[in-house]
Amino acid sequence: MQLSPSTKLGLIAFLLVDIALAVILVSLFMVRAERELQTELREIGATIYEEPFELSNINLLDQNGNRFSNEAFLGNWNLVFFGFTSCPDICPLTMAELDRFATNWLESNSGALPRIILATVDPETDTPQKMNEYLSDFNPDFIGLTGERNALAVFADELFVAFGEPAAVGAQPSGHNTHNNRLNPGDFVIDHSSHISVIDPDGNLFAVLRPPHRARDIAEAFTLIAN
Repeated sequence: MQLSPSTKLGLIAFLLVDIALAVILVSLFMVRAERELQTELREIGATIYEEPFELSNINLLDQNGNRFSNEAFLGNWNLVFFGFTSCPDICPLTMAELDRFATNWLESNSGALPRIILATVDPETDTPQKMNEYLSDFNPDFIGLTGERNALAVFADELFVAFGEPAAVGAQPSGHNTHNNRLNPGDFVIDHSSHISVIDPDGNLFAVLRPPHRARDIAEAFTLIAN
């Protein structure tokens, strides 16, 4: 049976309307799924940036004294936490949770474990050897970064990490406390941000995990982020 031109136009219009409705429904589904994902991540303290942030050139040293640059991030997911080896509380607690996360992940997941990196906010004290010794108490597969203070400050700034100068415990609040004027060799604090930055396999800042950090939340967040 041969269709009239008006009938053909009607069928085409009907088909186009169906396609448009399908596109709208798929778009609405994707938007809803994205909102649900963001809500789920927010509940466990994680946020994915709308656009990943490209990092500038990094020139640091790892715990073995080897040069660490942007290329080292490529091909893997990376979790970066800023702290220091003399930190009395937040840092060791976070590193312990990251170790617990890594251990549980390797036991229960087939996917690749992200590289876990501790970058120091106290490079004057935290030499590669000191970083190596510190990380060995948690997980020998973790990476420690140190180097020139200015280079670390630039890296920290790009990951939205703020940190100050070492301040002696019990010293007068002069605002000029240094390693040379603290009361005892270990008696100092350094204020610093305690979130974990997620760097994607392209070497860009992709997401952030806010404290408090718990192994189960890190695992859930990373599963949602990386898939």
